[in-house]
Amino acid sequence: MSDFDRKVELFFKNYQDRGMKKWAGFFLSDHTLKINKDQAKQKIVHHKKETMPLVEIGDLLFKAFSEHRYVEIQLKELDGEGEFKDCLSGFVEGYYGSMIMVSGQKIDLNNINHISLSQNNLHS
Repeated sequence: MSDFDRKVELFFKNYQDRGMKKWAGFFLSDHTLKINKDQAKQKIVHHKKETMPLVEIGDLLFKAFSEHRYVEIQLKELDGEGEFKDCLSGFVEGYYGSMIMVSGQKIDLNNINHISLSQNNLHS
């Protein structure tokens, strides 16, 4: 048996794993970081954008669909505190009747307050 092997064997003979105790600090810091991010997100107030007529919304959606442009959509829905929710964003993938599909989400045209097109198409 080599000197290295003896040292390794001696180390593990006397080593006592602390188990989950050694990870507690990481969990605490990760948890604190997540809480801080959530609190910062909750402090963001989304102001109401200019209400657009349905015809203008339709024109912009058609342009976004035909030119494969990235859109941001503010819905008329409010959250539990009476504030506007985050804008939905993505590519217009299609439509059916009064519903459109934006990045896998169905949206009723009558529920759209405002829509804007991105200046470029390079969003992910």
